Amino acid sequence: MFAIALTLLMFLSACSSAAPTGPAAGRALVDEAAAAMGGWSALDSVKSQEIITGGADVEPLQAVEPTGQPRVINQFGQDIVADFAKNRMRLSFDAIREYPSRQPVKFVETVDGDGGMLETPQPDGKTARERMHPSRYATRLRDMRRMPIRILYTAKNAPDLTRDPDKIDGKVTINVLRFKDGGQPVELQLDSFNKLPLRVIYTEDDPIYGDTLNELAFFDWRDYNGVRLPQSQATFLNGNKIREERVRTLINNPKYEDDSLTIPAEIRSQPEVGERIVSQWPLRRLVMGVNYLDFGREQKVELVEVAKGVYHIKGSDHHSMAVEMKDHVIMIEAPFFEERSVAVIKAVEQKIPGKPIKYLVVTHFHIDHSGGIRAYAAKGATILMQETNMPFLKTLLSRPKTMNPDSLAKAGSITPKVEGVKDVKSLSDGERTVELRDLPNPHSSGMLMVYLPKEKMLFESDLFTPGTPVDPTNTLGVENAVALFTGINNANIQVDRIVGGHGEVAPLRELAKIAPQGKGTSN
Repeated sequence: MFAIALTLLMFLSACSSAAPTGPAAGRALVDEAAAAMGGWSALDSVKSQEIITGGADVEPLQAVEPTGQPRVINQFGQDIVADFAKNRMRLSFDAIREYPSRQPVKFVETVDGDGGMLETPQPDGKTARERMHPSRYATRLRDMRRMPIRILYTAKNAPDLTRDPDKIDGKVTINVLRFKDGGQPVELQLDSFNKLPLRVIYTEDDPIYGDTLNELAFFDWRDYNGVRLPQSQATFLNGNKIREERVRTLINNPKYEDDSLTIPAEIRSQPEVGERIVSQWPLRRLVMGVNYLDFGREQKVELVEVAKGVYHIKGSDHHSMAVEMKDHVIMIEAPFFEERSVAVIKAVEQKIPGKPIKYLVVTHFHIDHSGGIRAYAAKGATILMQETNMPFLKTLLSRPKTMNPDSLAKAGSITPKVEGVKDVKSLSDGERTVELRDLPNPHSSGMLMVYLPKEKMLFESDLFTPGTPVDPTNTLGVENAVALFTGINNANIQVDRIVGGHGEVAPLRELAKIAPQGKGTSN
């Protein structure tokens, strides 16, 4: 009886003992995971792959509210042919964009060693070919290394590979490996029961949320001639899903034309303009078919005086506005990212010397309009947003920024100043008044328009692009224009000109042509 009890005690003790940790345990765990996927010999035999998937991209930071349902950006089909031995890949993307307007988004990317090429169909039926943006290229290389068939090799080849203590998720025990890939910290989680990869999480920099967990999760594993691979995968940023896709066809060691993975000399010889920043940010933009090219590049800033002491700040397709007051400056809009704001601040300080930027007004929270806020907070400006966006703003300003420290992170103990706006708020120096006004609309809750009564001028973003006709088939675009026209009429303000967060400066009558039915109505 005693022997039985002793045996049981030893068994229970063994079951409750902690799993080994450290570099040796990490290497052993990678070998276990490789065995679960079919063994190193089977994995080694896969020199190339073709993977055809279908899925959808969604964007939490294009939702109507910061915590609202993410907007569906597209439905896509994607075909990847990858040659792992030569570090080459061809990605063909074919989507129907659903937001901000319905239209096709198509491109082909070729990664060939130390260079990348982008091919984009043109309206005339021809194809434009150019060297790939360096950040886009670097991020695609990262994505190759974290493909299901490659992630164990990435871990195995990392000199700092180690095993951490297990994690408990409900009733599930998760084995944890850690290492760095290209300077980014990586956590690879394995199912403790079958040793298959559950998710791989990279820590990267994001213009809005700073240190960000970029997670690729794997589901529905099946056997492909002796190699187990997932049928579905999803991408998350800080726990928010941004993509899901499912395999339609997967072929190991497919036949393909070698030229299809080769970049011509005339493309490879083009200069690479910008930094190789590994970040999901440009990929989130390009699947929408909208601009990302300023990312990681030198910023162009152009100040156009649209009234005495009022400057439309251009140089990109996302604009700001500076308003000179007696002893300070009011800025409207901080689009894109830190680097854009730093360049704009420098240009404004040179144009209007001796007057600090006292306020920054942000029209709404969307990904392309809020990424530069922290640079103004570092200068001591008070950040003004519609009051329902205050939780989002405070989160943005409090996030850690260690992967790519920005001006606010480097400033140390500065406490950012924020202020919520409800209904109408006036900023005046006795001579000039700037009014911030709530603007109900279908594009984004907590939207502000900025009105200068003396100049009879209004600044707005995303609801109307001055100088660009609204496509009458673009339902959301028409609804946005109607909302702006309605808001102006309901506010009973006199507006002669509209200054765009996109586009140019246009007379109110251009908006009235699009949205006459909005006059005198409420939204």
